[in-house]
Amino acid sequence: MSESSSSPKLMESVRNLAGSLVAMAQTRLELASVEFAEERTRLMKVGLLACFGLVFFGIALVTFTALIAILFWDTYRWQALVGLVIAYLVLSAGCLAFARHLVRNAPPMFEATLAEIDKDRETLRR
Repeated sequence: MSESSSSPKLMESVRNLAGSLVAMAQTRLELASVEFAEERTRLMKVGLLACFGLVFFGIALVTFTALIAILFWDTYRWQALVGLVIAYLVLSAGCLAFARHLVRNAPPMFEATLAEIDKDRETLRR
C-alpha cells in the first residue's frame, strides 16, 4: 500500500521537476532572444554610423588631396602626392590593425545567457 501512495507523490515530484526545468529553459531562451535583439540593434547602429563616417571621411580626403596638389603644383607636385599616398596607406593600415584587434577581443555573444546556464548547471549538480 505504501508503494501506491508513494507513486502519485513521485509522479507529482517528477512533473514539478519537469515543469521547473521547462520554465528555466524558457527563461534562458527569452534572455538569449533579448540579448540577440539588443546586439542586432547595436550592430545596425554602428554599421550605419560607420558608413556615414566613411563617406564623409572619403570626401574630406579627396578635398584635402586636391588642396595639397594645388598648393604644391608648381614646385613639388609629385613629391606631395607621393607623401599623401604614403600617409594614407599608413593610416589605413593602422585602422585595419585596430579593427582586427577589436574583432579578436570582442566579448562573446550571449555572455549573460551563458553565465546563467552555467549557474543553473552548478545548481543542478548540487
